[in-house]
Amino acid sequence: MQYLSTATLRHTIVRLAAATAIVLGGFMPAFAADEQPADSVEAAIESLRAAVRRSPRSADANLRLGSALFEAGRLEEAREPLATAARRGATDAYGFLARLALADYDPDAASEHLDSWRSRLSRNRRPVPDKLEALGTQTVQMRNMLARVERIEILDSIVVPRTEFFAAYRLSSQAGRILPADAVDRRIGADAATLPAYMPENGSELLWAATDSAGVYELYGADILDDGTPDGAGPLDSALGQGGNAAYPFLMPDGMTLYFAADGEGSLGGYDIFMTRRDDGDNGTEYFQPQNVGMPYNSPFDDYMLAIDEVSGLGWWATDRNQIADSVTVYVFVPSAMRINVAADDPDLKSLARIDNIALTQRPDTDAAAVLSERMPARREHGTRGGTTSFVLDMGDGRVFTSLDDFSNPQARSAMVELLSAEAALRRHLEKVDKLRGRYAGGDRSVASEILSGEAESARMRRDIASARNRVIRSELR
Repeated sequence: MQYLSTATLRHTIVRLAAATAIVLGGFMPAFAADEQPADSVEAAIESLRAAVRRSPRSADANLRLGSALFEAGRLEEAREPLATAARRGATDAYGFLARLALADYDPDAASEHLDSWRSRLSRNRRPVPDKLEALGTQTVQMRNMLARVERIEILDSIVVPRTEFFAAYRLSSQAGRILPADAVDRRIGADAATLPAYMPENGSELLWAATDSAGVYELYGADILDDGTPDGAGPLDSALGQGGNAAYPFLMPDGMTLYFAADGEGSLGGYDIFMTRRDDGDNGTEYFQPQNVGMPYNSPFDDYMLAIDEVSGLGWWATDRNQIADSVTVYVFVPSAMRINVAADDPDLKSLARIDNIALTQRPDTDAAAVLSERMPARREHGTRGGTTSFVLDMGDGRVFTSLDDFSNPQARSAMVELLSAEAALRRHLEKVDKLRGRYAGGDRSVASEILSGEAESARMRRDIASARNRVIRSELR
């Protein structure tokens, strides 16, 4: 279930509020579409709430408020105005209600809302939009997935910044490395990638995602020669995206099994995790039809970057199903050699599919902390210098630094210390913002502007960190 980007979100919600003010004769502060203040979203939503208070029976006002709250990811708050809009005759409200039902893992309710939407459209002689048909397909997909929910044991869940989620993955060296996008840029060329990439243990190839001429993400790959230069860089197979975006690749050590995320046909909503196998035949490398890995890995939200470490016996994947702004949840689980599904009549079926509580997935005798302590790979050591890894910095020339001792340039070493300090400051800042979000979720709306200001500061700090990282690398490579 993809939500709008921050910039598009602000633009859309402010326009909704402005249009509602015009229709209902209310007041809406004037914001330039491309120069909205950091708190413009909250101001716009409050303006929409005011419009509903003035005209509580207005289908249009309730629909605009409900849709704005929905696109902002505030699903619980969106329910009442959308239900009111539907009762008052707003046909399109049923589409949002169907999406809410899918977020609740309730395909029966989703089907009812879609039937009502279709009936209203027919009565008003309006064409059936593509979105209705797509939601119908997702509803069937959800019903099928709920019949085959895999029983897995989740040991831990970690909430991390969305842009740095891959740093939470602790993989053994045999499982390869998940690299930041700028590592691809340095090897392949400027702006080659904007999402994390993957390199196997032997460093023989690199897999990443990049946009095509239409702005759609496609999976790319390149062989890496002994001197670290790429060879034969190009798209893997455009069919892997199934008509949508394909990204976040992870290749198993067998060299054939590829996990990736896509939001095209076969996706439940947003990015879903898929698996395919590749075969090197006479006609080159071919990829088999991707298979959706199902629940609980996938949800109506974005799920991606499934990585399985056969050495440690741990698996990882990221998801935004918990709807924490600018953050994702990384789950650590125990992969199974054979798939075992939850019984269809299990009363906890939907809870296990949604992952309401990771303790519910664990066996009664499991000591999750002990299992993690035993299996979690140690921070990697680098070269022969020794020392425990305190960071991972891809230098772009085949070397990965994990200790200050790895630097030969004193200026680069000092710059790395400053970078680590900046990253620590960002983590402290994000913890502060998360606490504010917790207060907001508990009903304290007075912190809304402080949250938005904190998010803007987070973005600035991340930009500064990216610049600092580049300075470190340039200093060392002089």
